[in-house]
Amino acid sequence: CAKDYQDDCRSAKCCNDYATCFEKSEGWAACRPTCALGVPEELPPWDPTADKKPWTCKVLAPARAPPPPPPAPWADPPTLFCFLVALVMGNEPELLRHQLSTGSSIFGCDHYAIFSEQAMIIGPRAGKMVESIAIGGPMHTSKSNTPDFIRAWKKIQEMGLHKHSDWSVKVDPDAVYLPSILRPKLKAHEVTTDTDMVFFKNCPKYKSMQGPLEVFSKAAALEFFDTFETCAEQGYIMQRGEDWFFDRCLERLHVRSIEDFNLLDDKYCTDVAPTCSNGMAAFHPFKTVDAHVQCLETAKGK
Repeated sequence: CAKDYQDDCRSAKCCNDYATCFEKSEGWAACRPTCALGVPEELPPWDPTADKKPWTCKVLAPARAPPPPPPAPWADPPTLFCFLVALVMGNEPELLRHQLSTGSSIFGCDHYAIFSEQAMIIGPRAGKMVESIAIGGPMHTSKSNTPDFIRAWKKIQEMGLHKHSDWSVKVDPDAVYLPSILRPKLKAHEVTTDTDMVFFKNCPKYKSMQGPLEVFSKAAALEFFDTFETCAEQGYIMQRGEDWFFDRCLERLHVRSIEDFNLLDDKYCTDVAPTCSNGMAAFHPFKTVDAHVQCLETAKGK
């Protein structure tokens, strides 16, 4: 098979696990985990021509890895709408492709959405290609990423993606997230999600809500997505990154917080790297596929 990013895969039409042979033009194709439509904002290292010409993203050959499991129907509540905002470059596309291929992270939720500056084809699932929703760019660092999330929140509101699930869950791409563990934890709180506006503080050190896993009820989601733009008018709320905005905005909207420090194990809260063996629903950060796989297998007890 062709080497990822390097070889022209038009002849071999074969890629390694978790990559697809995407066409750039009639003269070039490469094996990549994902493919972003349109002109890239930067010159990507995987583009040997470095000419900033857009890719057609036509699929010439699938990955060798087995197809991902179909979306799992969950008979018991609660239902989850999960979403994330991802870059089309760097390590996040590779992480997303692996998560899709294994049915993990947001792909284990009842409903999910991915947002990125350009529409990005991630890979096959249930007979069709999974594609992100474009919100424009360029994207910013975590300390100044609130405008990026405001564009994503506007899309969620316009599309009504939050209206059909008991809980909305925002996840970071580099978090190892297990919806199957989160569901019973949420159920144990006995929240009437249609009427109770609640969200979870998940960091014991700061008594805060950390960004890698943001969980809020259906009633809170309806309130937030309808009125978050009023929070953007408050200077102190716009001072830092998205998780600061989200936490402070929910408080301003009188959404009740619940402390549950058994949801997320985040190094940026504890100052200790997660072991992935303590029964949490999410662990952060894991920025390579190998580290992600090891944590996921440990969390599942494998």
